[in-house]
Amino acid sequence: MIAVGCDVGSLFVKAVVLRDDAILAAKIVRTTGTVARELPALLQATLQAAGVSRKEVACLAGTGAGGEFVPEADFVEDTLACAAAAARYFCPEVRYSIDIGGQSIASLLVGEEGQVRNFMRNDKCASGSGRFLEVMSEKLGVGIAEIDAAAAGSNRAVELSNQCGVFAESEVISHLNNGESVADILAGVCAAVGKMVSAQGRRFGVAGPFTLTGGVARVKTIAEIVRERLGREYHPFPLDPQLAAAVGAALLGDSGPDGSV
Repeated sequence: MIAVGCDVGSLFVKAVVLRDDAILAAKIVRTTGTVARELPALLQATLQAAGVSRKEVACLAGTGAGGEFVPEADFVEDTLACAAAAARYFCPEVRYSIDIGGQSIASLLVGEEGQVRNFMRNDKCASGSGRFLEVMSEKLGVGIAEIDAAAAGSNRAVELSNQCGVFAESEVISHLNNGESVADILAGVCAAVGKMVSAQGRRFGVAGPFTLTGGVARVKTIAEIVRERLGREYHPFPLDPQLAAAVGAALLGDSGPDGSV
């Protein structure tokens, strides 16, 4: 069975074509102010990359802040439900997942059938989210994909005293002006994000093996900090963690929005 999941997030749109548990094709593009007009072309390009036609797709599922914009979607599901479904399917041994999205961090307790049994989200503040990391790394002239390599060159992480994105940005600039190295400042940024993510995990009560999903989970430096601070067994999400919600939407499409995965 072929299913398509499309996650229209605050920063990126992710589309995947899934056959069983294998990704045939995936695309990630920036979310724009005209995303509703751009989605048909993105979905068509993803289908073409997978080598399948729209007629072969059994279900098209949307999710994310703009999930309702997915054209001709068979259903639209909440992002956390999709992230939980993906975590359960690909990491069946874990019951806790932390999703680090573009604007929020969400801790999830995942049921045996992939349902969200409980959750905590910091949607009142973007601290520690993908946008926070993106702003800080841009000020340092480092792309998200280059963070691990750049932070590896640090001799001493520069501590950030502010969690608020506005004040933290000013602090990063001050450190640069004071002659601190980019690697040391970036290591401090990663430490700050890891601290914020793990703090929420502790408040939520993560008590067993866990996984991380969302774009920030791509940064291994941050994932390792979260693992160390939580003191729990970490199971890396085996696919691109930025695609987790889109993959979860496609998985739910395999069984229907009310089915288990």
